[in-house]
Amino acid sequence: MPYTTTLNLDLNEKPKGLDNLGNTCFMNSALQCLVHVEPLTEFFMKVLTQSYSTDSHVNKSNPFDTYGEVTGAYAELLWNLQKSDRNSNLYYDYSFRPTRMKETIGRLEPRFATSDQQDAQEFMTLLLDTMHQEINRKNNHVRNTIITELFFSPIQSSITCSQCQHVSATANPSSILSLPLNPQERTFQVNFIRLNGQAEYDIVPMSVGNRIEHLVHAFFERRYDPRRFSYVTAIITGSETAADFDTPLRKLSEPVVTLIEQDYYTGRHATFRYENKPTTLKLDECIQGFFSLESLDEPWFCDQDNCKRNAMASKQLQLLTFPRVLIIQLKRFSHENGFRRKLDTCVEYPIDGFDLGKLLKSSEEAVYDLIGVCNHIGSIYCGHYTAYARKNPKSEKWYRFNDSYVSTMSYKDEIVSRDAYLLFYLKRQK
Repeated sequence: MPYTTTLNLDLNEKPKGLDNLGNTCFMNSALQCLVHVEPLTEFFMKVLTQSYSTDSHVNKSNPFDTYGEVTGAYAELLWNLQKSDRNSNLYYDYSFRPTRMKETIGRLEPRFATSDQQDAQEFMTLLLDTMHQEINRKNNHVRNTIITELFFSPIQSSITCSQCQHVSATANPSSILSLPLNPQERTFQVNFIRLNGQAEYDIVPMSVGNRIEHLVHAFFERRYDPRRFSYVTAIITGSETAADFDTPLRKLSEPVVTLIEQDYYTGRHATFRYENKPTTLKLDECIQGFFSLESLDEPWFCDQDNCKRNAMASKQLQLLTFPRVLIIQLKRFSHENGFRRKLDTCVEYPIDGFDLGKLLKSSEEAVYDLIGVCNHIGSIYCGHYTAYARKNPKSEKWYRFNDSYVSTMSYKDEIVSRDAYLLFYLKRQK
């Protein structure tokens, strides 16, 4: 069995929603995803159930209040969401008002006390970090807590000097893997062979997240009137390999593309029509890009005795261990040159059987299943958060959480959303 649990939850009972207290959808959506992290919920509910079953009905106490304000507030919220006290005869959706969580997190970080919209990832990071600190103090500063055991994993950054090959490595624990959605830009040489045999070329800068069709269109716009060129039948990359318009630029072995206006082998022509399709990325491509070797733009000072100079260097990140719960942030909010904008890039991500170990060429087995998605709908200035989650990785039943309103999702393909912002994966256990 890939998962084991002692948590006794009714998988058929519809989960409860969370009331919006005034632009608190960022908090509600993040909490609904966290509540559906089964091993964390099991940790809390085991203690809460034992405490509430032994306490008198008059003086029930939350045992996690002794850990700290945030941990106590989360335990209270979790208990109210998980306990079965719903009247089956009621036709309206039952929800919980997370007043204590809102007030507690607001005292800890004043910006969360306002009625302004906030970032779900920043809230989640603060929540996990604070609960770890509070549990750590309660346990006399032991090294690991339930939070670090489930969510944290060290990411090592290694910088290699090009002169002496010395490697400088540092590792920092992280609870959320933040993946950029604005792939690096590079220059491509585009050759164009016209019907009369005349060859022309241009150097075109283009994001590697685009496809060949975007590169061809940019080439035409830079040098010609695109309407003059209606026949492009052959595309040859630098390695003399045939490609088509849908080929991602990141898959080209060399940054060279040759366009042939006429297919000299068959004599046939094909009309080139450019369609401005939205950029689509795959999650495995984002992860591979994040952990790939990159050259530093600026010289790096090597402090080795036999070097002691500024030199060109390369950098590579490595995930040293695979966390039990993998939270991935798709970095949709960009802050460049004083402007803020949201990236609407669609990212395709797997639901079941995501083999991260194989993807990163690790000897450690690390297969994950999706258990929650936090979505951001709208613009950076006027947006709304919702969540998708399932109670158990083995369950096929998914729920949509829109603050207090909870509904069953009809189709599995709805789960892969172009509005996805945070992805919650649970690692399979042997």
